Amino acid sequence: RIFQWQNVTSFRNITQLSFQLISEPMFGDYWIVVKKNSGKIVTHQFAVKRYVLPKFEVTVSAPQTVTISDDEFQVDVCAKYTFGQPVQGKTQIRVCREYFSSSNCEKNDNEICEQFIAQLENGCVSQIVNTKVFQLYRSGLFMTFHVAVIVTEFGTGNDCVQIGEKTSVFITQLLGTVNFENMDTFYRRGISYFGTLKFSGPDNVPMVNKLLQLELNDEFIGNYTTDENGEAQFSIDTSDMFDPEFNLKSCYLPSWLTPQYSDASFLVSRFYSRTNSFLKIVPEPKQLECNQQKVVTVLYSLNSEAYEDDSNVKFFYLVSLTWNGNFSFAINVSADLAPVAVLFVYTLHPSGEIVADSVRFQIDKCFKHKVNIKFSEEQGLPGSNASLYLQAAPDSFCALRAVDRSVLLLKSEQQLSAESVYNMVPSIELYGYFYRGLNLDDSKEDPCIPQRDMFYNGLYYMPVSNYGDGDIYNIVMNMGLKVFTNLHYRKPEVCVMERGRSLSKPLYVGTENYGLMLSAPSRIAFGEIREENADYVEQAIIQTVRTNFPETWIWDLVSVDSLGSANLSFLIPDTITQWEASGFCVNGDVGFGVSSTTTLKVSQPFFIEIASPFSVVQNEQFDLIVNVFNYLDTCVEISVQVEESQNYEANINTLKINGSEIIQTGGRKTNVWTIIPKKLGKVNITVVAESKQSSACPNEGMEQQKLNWKDTVVKSFLVEPEGIEKERTRSFLICTEGAKASKQGVLDLPNDVVEGSARGFFTVVGDILGLAMQNLVVLQMPYGSGEQNAALLASDTYVLDYLKSTEQLTEEVQSKAFFLLSNGYQRQLSFKNSDGSYSVFWQQNQKGSICALTFKTLERMKNYVFIDENVQKQTLIWLSSQQKTNGCFKNDGQLFNHAWEGGDEEDISLTAHVVGMFFEAGLNFTFPALRSALFCLEEALDSGVTNGYNHAILAYTFALAGEEQKVESLLQTLDQSAAKINNVIYWEREGKPQTEEFPSFIPWAPSAETEKTCYVLLAVISRKIPDLTYASKIVQWLAQQMNSHGGFSSTQVINVGICLLAITRYMKLTFSKNQNTVTFSSEGSSETFQVNSDNRLLVQRSELTKAPGEYTVDVEGHGCTFIQATLKYNVLLPKKASGFSLSLEIVKNSSDIFQTIFDLTVTLKYTGIHNKSSIVVTDVKMLSGFTPAMSSIEEVNNRSLICLHKDSSIDPQFHFFC
Repeated sequence: RIFQWQNVTSFRNITQLSFQLISEPMFGDYWIVVKKNSGKIVTHQFAVKRYVLPKFEVTVSAPQTVTISDDEFQVDVCAKYTFGQPVQGKTQIRVCREYFSSSNCEKNDNEICEQFIAQLENGCVSQIVNTKVFQLYRSGLFMTFHVAVIVTEFGTGNDCVQIGEKTSVFITQLLGTVNFENMDTFYRRGISYFGTLKFSGPDNVPMVNKLLQLELNDEFIGNYTTDENGEAQFSIDTSDMFDPEFNLKSCYLPSWLTPQYSDASFLVSRFYSRTNSFLKIVPEPKQLECNQQKVVTVLYSLNSEAYEDDSNVKFFYLVSLTWNGNFSFAINVSADLAPVAVLFVYTLHPSGEIVADSVRFQIDKCFKHKVNIKFSEEQGLPGSNASLYLQAAPDSFCALRAVDRSVLLLKSEQQLSAESVYNMVPSIELYGYFYRGLNLDDSKEDPCIPQRDMFYNGLYYMPVSNYGDGDIYNIVMNMGLKVFTNLHYRKPEVCVMERGRSLSKPLYVGTENYGLMLSAPSRIAFGEIREENADYVEQAIIQTVRTNFPETWIWDLVSVDSLGSANLSFLIPDTITQWEASGFCVNGDVGFGVSSTTTLKVSQPFFIEIASPFSVVQNEQFDLIVNVFNYLDTCVEISVQVEESQNYEANINTLKINGSEIIQTGGRKTNVWTIIPKKLGKVNITVVAESKQSSACPNEGMEQQKLNWKDTVVKSFLVEPEGIEKERTRSFLICTEGAKASKQGVLDLPNDVVEGSARGFFTVVGDILGLAMQNLVVLQMPYGSGEQNAALLASDTYVLDYLKSTEQLTEEVQSKAFFLLSNGYQRQLSFKNSDGSYSVFWQQNQKGSICALTFKTLERMKNYVFIDENVQKQTLIWLSSQQKTNGCFKNDGQLFNHAWEGGDEEDISLTAHVVGMFFEAGLNFTFPALRSALFCLEEALDSGVTNGYNHAILAYTFALAGEEQKVESLLQTLDQSAAKINNVIYWEREGKPQTEEFPSFIPWAPSAETEKTCYVLLAVISRKIPDLTYASKIVQWLAQQMNSHGGFSSTQVINVGICLLAITRYMKLTFSKNQNTVTFSSEGSSETFQVNSDNRLLVQRSELTKAPGEYTVDVEGHGCTFIQATLKYNVLLPKKASGFSLSLEIVKNSSDIFQTIFDLTVTLKYTGIHNKSSIVVTDVKMLSGFTPAMSSIEEVNNRSLICLHKDSSIDPQFHFFC
């Protein structure tokens, strides 16, 4: 949690909130969570990542379906800039059909592919694909074409921009399909039964002027010819029909060979009426538009025997609305009816029967509140004024936004529309009579008819069940409509012969799953905003200076006057693009309304476009691509230059003749400069292009040639520091009881820092676990090796247990935890061997410590997700098999960290580790393996244990076993070797290597020291009477060791997991509600933070205005607060032995300029003093515009000693664990 608002109120029913991300936020997915007063939670997800906005859009048009008899199909590709002009470039079209399996008989490849390269003409190209090579009649291949398109904008050499798009084309054996449409499930005797035959080709193309046969119960009744829509209407006379049901079948060309045409069948049942009287409302297949009238046609056939001569028949109608409202004939289609309305028409027959019918209308999703926005002009010039006209209900309050179309191309969000708003609100349609578990249906009015012969008019009759017939009861029940009447509206039912058994009933829509039918709400996004402040330079008539390039232009709340209109004026940004604007309004009388999207194209006849990466590194060169566009009526001679600056070096690497070039009308020229940035931060690069009259151009357009156009663009680049990033923190856990507590500190830099790279921030959180919860270690998708995966899963359970015990576990966190733990469990099983053990990497040697950790973790996970008990039993059996006769567990080889102090006592370390895991998993002395292992540890302790790490882990293990005397003796020994400085306690390692001295920072301890200290803390707080005063001094040191992510200096998750367990257990024992005010002061500026129970887990963070520097922290109130000052900076890679040798090689394995896949070889060698290293993490970042190929990732993952993790949503990079 990084920001929160409480007790949020709205202004005129709209709430607008904002918060600022820090300059170096964590990349990845973020969630906005809104909790309503009802307790319901609504979330929206967005991503924070590095990106460069696309400048053009690629569209691919191909048939949805082709048949196996088609010899070819056409693929159309178009590319247009966001300002509407066509892209000049080439396209690569790749069409593939995959085999079911790559191990086919004839080929080693797993697909058949064809590739085409063509030059765009006016931004588009059409390619005919011959299907012969794809063997459409052959089995063993998927019935799908995968079409991948890459459009390459013309540039210089490899300095070009590529954008890809994909689509699929399905392959079918069906040449055409016949369907019944607009069909009624029931027929009514005496009223013609009518319907529609629809004949479509494989791509839903209407089959025109085709003859379709129609059969009724396998008897031919007529031929029907399709119209221009591929449809044919038919009707059937039902006057002489008495059958309970009849079957309709329609076909084109009866055939049993492939390819073939699909036939259609439809079953029609009888509608019941005791008086043989019926109504039929003619249905409307199309969606009805709002604010129009709908003429309803009702067909009827009434039995006239009971009517008096010349009597009038009265019909009644009832319109059932989704929401409350009134309605009267003629049907006026309005927003009150949206999205669905049910019309019910009935008459009362003199014989005591209700004769009725209903029909369901689909209504256009519209609102009473009509909102319209429109720009005054469809096109505008950069830097000019534009008017936006808004029309809504009088005195409405509206929200408006306009964003660059490039943003929408980058990630297509669901836009705010009538459709999306209706999907947010549950649409209530009533079915049946069940409500909140109660059946509100009435009992049957008439008894059932006995199953025995009946004598009538001299003949015997046997009652036959009519369960397939429709009746009025089903109509009103499907509407959720209660009928209070003494008239007949149910069909009779035949009694069953077997006791306790009823006749089967048909399933009508809504008769079984009745109740309230709620459509699931869907999340919508109204957009995102980025602010960039830049000074706008007033444009001259033919000279433009463009500096303002925001991604979001308009994001305003406005009021509409009493006449329902507002005319707003805005300054158009300098971006050459298309702006897309929309808005919504609220009003107390007519409610909510949303506008459609309106657009404004911004361009000028002569301009510059600059292509560049998201960020560049100081002193590393990159290519600046400058495109000059000419949309004047004549060709012009141009000159382009990059202005000199002390902030960068610029060298042209494009060949030019006499320093100038000619651009034809509608053309473009590209120039490339090599830029070497010298200054950190945002650096402005100024590019100037100027046109002038040329003798090489024709006389046409002389008036425009007399004007010398000049376009100047000032583009900002983010220059990141060179070298390796370092981080230093000053952390405090400050506890107060009414008195004021203060801390002073200094943030200083080392001598070898990269100049200008220092930056910092200040963090305040009410719970020491707040940082860990937000960041990398916990509640994240586990990945990496089997050991890392298990440790991260364990960390997740520690946090969940803590939140649950302190009543801070929310539904949101629990739901996320369920997903992550379930997926992490599946991943952990991939490291499981057939004998029940687990390995660091797939199918490698078993490791006892991992098996014990996994067993304990999965046992703890049972409180949150399903864990297979058989898997746990198998692991427990394997662990027991690894026990020696003396009860100790066999040392399984190399430890995770060479710095551990195991030495000759590594068996003791491993045994204590496993016994501790057994206790934490809930096992006790009744388990033989635990009892024997504990005996081994007791024998070892009596014989004498010498190293401090084993003292710490044994103290914790015996504390879990309840051996108080042994724990006391071990803790006394440990206390004698403890480092006690400034009211903190921790343990150092013997023979500790010299660390980097940093006067103003407490040095970060190696992972072995941190882990040893955490084991001591666990031992102290696991005793029957824990010494919380002693423990608090250990926790103070651990708090000082925390980095800005809530972890520690080590990258080892095992270390972090042990410490997280220790801290969560300590926090459980000392948990209390806090109410503090924290003031941070730094050289003339100060900022105040409020910490309380409501925002206890909120990570409040503020950037330091000056780093390095001195600062003061004042805390007032009650309770504990975790405070941290973080300083980040870069240093150049030191030229000294690191223990590793790293090299990279990139191979271009094709001469094709459209090549998009390159081979990257990463070679890592260990050159240290040991025989082999511990687990090594290699972070490989991709070049701008490239991402790792999934096929190569799978290949690397299949290698036994390498584990790979990739998260493309965070950054184009991946990690090797080996």
